[in-house]
Amino acid sequence: MTAREVYDFLNSLAPYDTQCEWDNSGLMAGSLETETDAVMLCLDCTNDVIEQAVANGCKLIISHHPLIFKPLKCVEADTPVYNAIKNDITVLSCHTNLDMAKDGVNDMLCRTLGIGNVQLLFAEGAPIMRMGERAEMSAKDFAAFVSGNLNNSVKLTDSGKTVKKVAVCGGAGGEYIREAVNAGCDTFVTGEAKHHEYLDAERLGINLLVAGHFSTEKTVLDALCDKLLKAFPKHKVCIAYEKCPYETVV
Repeated sequence: MTAREVYDFLNSLAPYDTQCEWDNSGLMAGSLETETDAVMLCLDCTNDVIEQAVANGCKLIISHHPLIFKPLKCVEADTPVYNAIKNDITVLSCHTNLDMAKDGVNDMLCRTLGIGNVQLLFAEGAPIMRMGERAEMSAKDFAAFVSGNLNNSVKLTDSGKTVKKVAVCGGAGGEYIREAVNAGCDTFVTGEAKHHEYLDAERLGINLLVAGHFSTEKTVLDALCDKLLKAFPKHKVCIAYEKCPYETVV
């Protein structure tokens, strides 16, 4: 198969033209004419992931976060961009288009957290969030549930409200608290929030659970792997072993 065939398939799942205007999803390095028998999936195209791709014979890497986000003025040796090119590996990135897609980041986060009756929730004019319902429980009990299901610590701003209607935004979604409140949600789960956003949650009376950027997005890789295997059954699709780049030390 060629990288172009995979690109076209990804475009059918998560159209690139739906990405946010500030995003840089698409071809990051290499050529769409690259032929490969194996694909590597990852959240971040790091040097370690590139080494895994080489070891597994993967000439194509699909990352969630863009390999190139801001314009580069130079390509330094031993950086991921340099090493991808050096090893003749093509890199495609699916970022906000995959966040918004059916069975993308936010749909899979809802599934992982037992949230049903899922609906689109718009922010910045795009459906980059989801909201739905789940069995009632206290905010502290739900935080423990989220922590266990995502295998990561959770920071909680407890409004005192029972968890019933939940909004989610994988990754860095702290800025969208007001959208969750305006939609009538009592709880908002995301991966990152700034100090003033915790204060906003307290003031606006919504439970805020911050569960880690990495942890709230990683569940999408299994779903994407399954779709690629069904579309390209004669080829190998690997999920890179990635460790969260930060840890909570107690």
